[in-house]
Amino acid sequence: MMKRTASAWLLSLVTMGSLLLSAMAVAGEEAGNGKPINMLVEVQSPLGFDETLERLEANAKELGWKVPSKWKVDFQRNLKKVTGTDIGPNRVLKMCEPKAAAKLLLKDEYKQLTAMMPCTIAVYEKSDGKTYISMMNLKVMAEMYGGDVRDMAEELGPQMETMLTFD
Repeated sequence: MMKRTASAWLLSLVTMGSLLLSAMAVAGEEAGNGKPINMLVEVQSPLGFDETLERLEANAKELGWKVPSKWKVDFQRNLKKVTGTDIGPNRVLKMCEPKAAAKLLLKDEYKQLTAMMPCTIAVYEKSDGKTYISMMNLKVMAEMYGGDVRDMAEELGPQMETMLTFD
């Protein structure tokens, strides 16, 4: 049980770092190559909103990731309830790969990554009526931290890309 929690937290940490770097990119900060830092990856889904959510969860589970029901957040419903504003279909799936998280969080230098776990994947509709998915850019996280974080990103990055397979 502890390993699942640690993995989830690691992936959340990566997400928080993604948001921070994304904000830096918007503010004009650039990577050494002159290109903006893109901490988040956004792709258009070929499926509808509900189908996309179902497929992402199924794909994650096939890869051995954990997607507990309590880690599913209906942003549309929650924001409408609190603010009265309907932002349109918008859900968040939090998931983790427990072994990778536990491996990193055994080391003190990586415990701060707990703030970004579990991994967050957002599914939402835009005003064009199409469904989109956004998630952290593990390649950027790997470049930021190097070492064991790079190793984790190299292992999990392809898995996260596989989650976006809709064939």
